[in-house]
Amino acid sequence: MTATAPADGRLARSARTRAAVIDALLGLHLDGDLSPTAGRVAERAGVALRTVYGHFADLESLYAEAGQRAMAQVRELSTAFTAGWADEPGRLHLDDRARRFAEARAVVLEWLLPISQAATLREALSPEMQSNRQRFVALGDSEVRTLFAPELARLDGAAAMRAVDALHVVAGGPAWAALRQDRRLSPEAAAALLADLVVATAHAVLVTPASGRR
Repeated sequence: MTATAPADGRLARSARTRAAVIDALLGLHLDGDLSPTAGRVAERAGVALRTVYGHFADLESLYAEAGQRAMAQVRELSTAFTAGWADEPGRLHLDDRARRFAEARAVVLEWLLPISQAATLREALSPEMQSNRQRFVALGDSEVRTLFAPELARLDGAAAMRAVDALHVVAGGPAWAALRQDRRLSPEAAAALLADLVVATAHAVLVTPASGRR
């Protein structure tokens, strides 16, 4: 016991330091610093620069792990909005589910917006970050399949996949960025328009789906 305790303490401190570095990077992104240096990350985390590189081989590995931390936060935010009805989506009318889904997406995507922008700056040259992006897409698709399971179950495979594709396009990160940045809508106005678009799309692809190829 006495021999193990110091080692356990070191491991706990190391884990806290690693988490502090990741939190520092995400905090800088959320504050608008989309491409901070390792030095700025170290300063924000309250550690020496060598400590950052002691935990992460390079900035790519730090960004990749920060993306996984962000994904955990996205799951937490989404769950908070769907708790109580996601297990039985059929209890709610399609319009109600579509609007609640859009409301949750608006909160998630607004929080994620600067982090996504920062990732985009590095993604093209980072296989790890490209993998993170695919994980985010898969997480979003899984949510759609859960919340709209009753309607998707009535569609054939191609139509169901087409519906998932359509809802990804309408309620994904690029759509939110277009509303907030290209159209310069406030978060509230963007959320209201997103809800209308999601409801309309849900009816188009889940209630009266057209045949089409992927």
